[in-house]
Amino acid sequence: MPSSNHPAATAAPLPTDISAPPVTSRRHWLKSLGGASVAGVLGSQLVACGGGSGSSGGFLPFASAAPPPVPPSDTPTLPAKALFPGVADRVYLNGAADHPWNQYATDALSSYAQSKLSLASGSATATAKFAALINADADEIAYVPSTSMGEYLVTRALGLPESGGRVVTDALHFVGSFYMYEQYRLRGLDVLTVPMDANHRIALADLDKAISPGTRLVAISHVSLYNGFTHDLKAVCDLAHSRGALVYVDLIQSAGAVPVDVKAAGVDFAGCGTYKWLMGDFGFAFLYVRKSLLPKLQRPWYGYRQTRNFAAPILHVYPLDPPGSVPYESVQIDSVSGYFSGSFPASSVEAACAASIDWIQSVGVDRVQAWRKPMTDALQAGLRAKGFQVVTPPDSSSPIVTFAYANAAQLASRLAPDKIEITLRANHARISPSVYNDMDDIAKFLAAIGTP
Repeated sequence: MPSSNHPAATAAPLPTDISAPPVTSRRHWLKSLGGASVAGVLGSQLVACGGGSGSSGGFLPFASAAPPPVPPSDTPTLPAKALFPGVADRVYLNGAADHPWNQYATDALSSYAQSKLSLASGSATATAKFAALINADADEIAYVPSTSMGEYLVTRALGLPESGGRVVTDALHFVGSFYMYEQYRLRGLDVLTVPMDANHRIALADLDKAISPGTRLVAISHVSLYNGFTHDLKAVCDLAHSRGALVYVDLIQSAGAVPVDVKAAGVDFAGCGTYKWLMGDFGFAFLYVRKSLLPKLQRPWYGYRQTRNFAAPILHVYPLDPPGSVPYESVQIDSVSGYFSGSFPASSVEAACAASIDWIQSVGVDRVQAWRKPMTDALQAGLRAKGFQVVTPPDSSSPIVTFAYANAAQLASRLAPDKIEITLRANHARISPSVYNDMDDIAKFLAAIGTP
């Protein structure tokens, strides 16, 4: 491994409060900040980046219970340490694995529980909020149980694997999707997985070679769970569409963490679970489908909520029912939800997720990304200076920094004394800071991780 004995650079002090740059001066603020954080991390010590704790955002529509506090009119302060009490006694750098809830989500869940106790009506609608977050129309979002289920339903709506053609994916897509495409390949579907290049990226030129005429679907992750590599979605969609292929995008490591605009990029399908950067929970996810595609799709499954008359079906089986030649008559809904939903969502989780998305929107995803960027830059610089094999692209703006390390689980003993939590896999370690972290957390991690 490379030596960790590097000459120390002079530590440049970071601003004492980078929590709330005015929107009009954000670009200037980022430009002035960029070099300082890296210089600091290469010095003899890291300079902690200040900023107060704060809270904001969220709403709950249950009239039977007290709503969460009204968000302040000014922009919420970062880091939002007080809003995430679950990580107060540790250095939690693992948002890409399972993001902790904020207080508004907890309050929303409590209010939902109170509404159920009192049998009050009310619901939280998270689908429209998610649509706004990724610039989709509200009627282009359906509830699904998981990101993977969303991707599966997309393939079934396209008639895969029976209808044939090619599916192109890549080595930085969600590993759980590899199983599905492996099974499709065993059933005769042409599946091609584009490998990483020497810089641990998926080169557009390599996708260009893979997306041949007859390709039905290109399936990628916007931000890779492995190393944070981020696809240029518009470039991928333009390329795929030029060959007659459609594009599915896994947004679970990007929505809420980096700006996403599915319309500007031309995305056809996208899935996103909520338990990571949307601060929701397992069992509740969103599926985006460009609604103009519906006439070309088949219903991937059948569920009673795909009908307009599920609450009052036309029946011919019970006493007083009118006579009929069939037991049941449905009226299907020709919408994204009518194709891909089919059952009620996990309403309590939806209530919590709705409150979390409100808070994320009150902060602004671009500002979340801007707050985190000096931390991920410092991680990259510090790990590289120590001699670790960082596999995250140096220019990454994603929430993930990863380094390759054989039997990475052995690093846990270095981090445990300081209560530092990251993801440790068989041969890599992943660090993923969020809105409750600051540069002091990064300094603690870099000090604890030592050298290779």
